Amino acid sequence: MTLEDWLACLGDPDTLSLELSIFSDRKLHLLTAALLRRVWDRLPARHSQLAVEATEQFADGAISVDALAWVRSQAARESGETVWFGEESFNDYELINPCPCCSPCDAQAFRYECRVAKQGGVLDGVRRGTKDPALIAMSAALDTVRLENPDTAWNDVVARRWNWQSLFATVREVLGENEPDPNWSCWRTSDVLALACGIYEERAFDRLPILADALQDAGCDDENVLWHCRRPGGHARGCWVVDLAMGVA
Repeated sequence: MTLEDWLACLGDPDTLSLELSIFSDRKLHLLTAALLRRVWDRLPARHSQLAVEATEQFADGAISVDALAWVRSQAARESGETVWFGEESFNDYELINPCPCCSPCDAQAFRYECRVAKQGGVLDGVRRGTKDPALIAMSAALDTVRLENPDTAWNDVVARRWNWQSLFATVREVLGENEPDPNWSCWRTSDVLALACGIYEERAFDRLPILADALQDAGCDDENVLWHCRRPGGHARGCWVVDLAMGVA
């Protein structure tokens, strides 16, 4: 995805979801997590952070879709956030708010049944979201830009465009911007592979300059790849260079 593609999706979530749908589910899950990690300390609840971590675990095949849906549903129930819901979940949004029938009810059984009904509705809505990672990534982008810029007025077109453009650094970090060089299979030596796997598993992005050196030793002369490894900061799990070095992109 290019910057022009990204900017063209400003204010058009349906187009953004469609543009993102060409990428693999794994990439989209990692993009969702990378975007929300930008606002880690502003996420509405601890369960929201746990949902981000679960999304990364699911991308790596470490947990089941049922486990992912459960963690996300707890985030929705605790904080009222709707980022994890799939389409046709509008009625489920109401289920994450306090039920008006519970406060006057004296019977504990009624209150229990109400909570069960709510949780079931939220869980169903979240399950639909697990099947549409492009939609969830789109929602995560909208939530991130809102949390990063809470004071930006909706009618401030210049500020909204700037804020939206700032997200592209994370989008490019995970999805990349150009077609992979066909020489990657030659550059993926045992040293490169070991370094990349270590960086990915340990989030050791400070080792990326070492990966650049290893890639150069393997014959890599792609300036985009080498510059990306040596630039300071801005890296996330799902980094397009690390993925290519691991052979999973």
